[in-house]
Formats: sequence, structure tokens, C-alpha cells
Amino acid sequence: MIYKTKVDCLYYKGYKPCKFHKETGVTCENCSHYNSIKKKIIVIKLGSLGDVLRTTSILPALASKYLNSAITWVTKKNADQLLRNNEYIQKLMFVEENYLEYILNEEFDVGICLDADDLSGTILNMSTCKEKFGFITNKRGQVIPVNDLANEWYYMGINDKLKGMNRKTYFEHIYKICDLPSHYHIPQYSITSKQKLFKKSFINKFNLEKYKKLIGINTGSGKRWKMKRWDANGYIRFIELIHKQHPEYGLLFYGGPEEVDLNKKIKEQVGSIIIDTGCKNTIEEFASLVSISDIFVTPDSLGMHLSISLMIPTIVIVGPTSPWELDVFDRGKVIYSNLDCIGCYLNECNKEINCMNSIQPEQIVNDIENQMKQGKE
Repeated sequence: MIYKTKVDCLYYKGYKPCKFHKETGVTCENCSHYNSIKKKIIVIKLGSLGDVLRTTSILPALASKYLNSAITWVTKKNADQLLRNNEYIQKLMFVEENYLEYILNEEFDVGICLDADDLSGTILNMSTCKEKFGFITNKRGQVIPVNDLANEWYYMGINDKLKGMNRKTYFEHIYKICDLPSHYHIPQYSITSKQKLFKKSFINKFNLEKYKKLIGINTGSGKRWKMKRWDANGYIRFIELIHKQHPEYGLLFYGGPEEVDLNKKIKEQVGSIIIDTGCKNTIEEFASLVSISDIFVTPDSLGMHLSISLMIPTIVIVGPTSPWELDVFDRGKVIYSNLDCIGCYLNECNKEINCMNSIQPEQIVNDIENQMKQGKE
């Protein structure tokens, strides 16, 4: 028997039944869920995990501009846990695997590359697209903007003076590059049922419901930017101060593999004041634990982007990276020092008073209290 198969459907897999057939047994002939693909889009984003996550902000805007579109996202394997459950992405490809065969075989309506680097630009240049946005690598191996829409971001990337003068958020820039309407969306991430169970188990294990509010304190900033981290003394003073003024708050302590020693040093000083969530969680476990917080205090990091995507009021401590490129979407505050060198993008600093150690714990406590008063917890 020959069945009529609608291969242009958004939910068609080819190698296995679609989710609606698995759920109800419905076949293509009489399926009410049929959604014909009108546009195919490829997005290339290979940067850091936080950079990948914040770029998912464009997905709802792409879906609105290009109705009935199917989005392929090319990234690195380490971003799998951030993207694999994203409802806007139909196909996820990793540069460590055999992705080129698929890309060279397909034709896309829209191609987007937001990284001005050789590999990302090469992938977009090799892709067959009716329309391209962002950056490509030309035949001489040089990264260049596809068109004028990417010029501002491009020149900021190669000119420190222009970078320092910038007062637009990252979202303003990438929406402009992609020629999208300026209605900016938060990064797109939500926790799964499995993650919710992990979250519930942690809450029960530490009896967290006894606290009036839960304040997340994240030291994580990754390998690249050591100066993104507030120093241990700053965290210690802040933890002791917030506990003294608000003993009814539970203080959840976060970090990643790079923060094991730093967090150990802080824990030795503050003791049982904090509830340690650990430094060796998977991305999905980390996101589950972040979602427990009512307010999240963090440097510019993956933790920050997760907190924002989960719509948690986020207090961001910023130093060497540009505070003006960040956006907490009216939930929280970006804190930075009033120094001329702010946003220097240096990994090391020999100044006695610098952008991070000049941030005072009292300011963060005040901002947390203001968030509580505003009822945005």
C-alpha cells in the first residue's frame, strides 16, 4: 500500500514517524497538524556557550518574519544541551561531526552568521542561500560583512575605540544585522520535565522552602575572561552582609569547573551561610539549579544568560566587558564601576583599583532589596 506522505511538513523526519503519529497514530492523509515549510533558514553560531544562548533571542523574531520556517542551527557539540530542546530549531548540527554533507546538499532561503571568524564565515559562504546576513569568509580567507547591515558590528570588532564608544545592546546589533524588527526577545531556553524533577529533588534535599526568598550567587565566568570574576573578598563581604541584613533569605552558591578553587576559598570563610550547588554540574543540571533562584547575582557569563532566559531578576557584575551591550530586559540591573577603562576587554589588570574590586557589596544588597520591593521576583 502506498501512503501519501507530506515531506514538506515541518514535523516530517523521514527516518522515523513524526511526533503526532507516535502520540495518536494519525497519518499524513488526515493530519490536522500538517505545517508546510515555506522558508528554510540556517543560523551559524560557534562562540562561547553564553554567546550561543544569547543569540537564540533572534529565533522568535525569525519565526515571525518568516512564517512556516524550518531553522537549522550549526554550532559546537558543547552547546548541545543548550539547544537540543529548543522548539524553534528543527535541525541541530555540530562542526565536530559530518555537517558539511548536509549543508552542501541543501538549499536555504536565509543564511545567518553572526561571528566574524574564519570557520563560521566559511560555513555561510559555502551554504547555498537566496539571502545572507552577517559575515562570510571570502576566497582569500578574509572575513568580511555580507552587506552594510553588519558594518557597525564588524568595525567595532576590529577597533577598540569604536567598541568603547558603543552604547547599543548586543540584541540591537544582531537584530539589525539580520534585518529583523526591533522588538527584542529574551534568549530562548526553558527547563524540561526531567530538569524540573532534578530541581524539586534539590529543593527537598536542602529544605529550601523554609526560606522567604532564594538568592543565587554565581562566581562562574569561564576560562577566557579571568577579570570577569569578582574577587573572593568581594563575594565574602557580600555573602556576610546579605546574610546579616536578611537572615530569612537562602543563599545558593554556584560555579563551574574553573571556579572550584575560588569557591572553596569563599566557602571556607563563610561556612554554612551558603548552600553549595556544586561546580561540576552538567549544563542541564546547572540550568535546573539556576531556576531555583528568585534573584540571581552573577558576572557576565553563561549563568547570566540562563537566568535572563528563565526570566529571573538578574544582578550582573560587569568589568572588562561592555556593560552597555548587556540587557536584563527590565528584570534586574547591570552593575559596573565608574572608571574610564570600563569595557577594556583585557584578561589581566595590574591596577590597584580596578573595575571589579571597586564594586561594593552594599550596592548589590541595595539592588536586591529594590528588586524585592518592585515585586519582580
